[in-house]
Amino acid sequence: MTYKTTKGNRRALVTKKLISDALLKLLETKNIEKVTITELCEVAHVNRSTFYHHYTSQYDVLTEIEDEKVEDIKMMLEKIDPKKSFTVREQTEAMLNYLKENKSAFLLFMNSKYILKDFSEKLFDITMEKSFAKECVPKELSDEQKELWNNFYQGGFYYLTYSWLSGDFSADSSDVADLICNLVKIRN
Repeated sequence: MTYKTTKGNRRALVTKKLISDALLKLLETKNIEKVTITELCEVAHVNRSTFYHHYTSQYDVLTEIEDEKVEDIKMMLEKIDPKKSFTVREQTEAMLNYLKENKSAFLLFMNSKYILKDFSEKLFDITMEKSFAKECVPKELSDEQKELWNNFYQGGFYYLTYSWLSGDFSADSSDVADLICNLVKIRN
């Protein structure tokens, strides 16, 4: 849906950005369940009524931020020139670079026990949707085995990426992309 840019919705976008930024700042020091609306409004410098005009809870804000980041990843992958034959490995590296550039936000999502499964599934769905993981699934597997393989791949990719972004490893995105592709036996 396309919206005309008006003074009113520009103001709403600025307000929502203030609230989002405030939540991300608060999440650096506390879990989402400990963040109060009053505290969030104080950090964002908005009134509670303004907050409730846009959201019903801090979880709504977090979900919106998460959805925006997932959409950003989709857009980033769509920008890959289809005329060039990018390999699974190159697409994996591009996604890893994006995650690293937005490390603080993604680590906050990955640390949240409330959105862990949902966020993980969204990242995995992007990889499958953009076909950069479809060719990873062994063709000879039954449907049930494919589902189990997908769960394994999803969890492995997610936690490997989390460990890498957390600073547990010094490898760069190219090394991590190589590792991921080797783990799932992708050779291109």
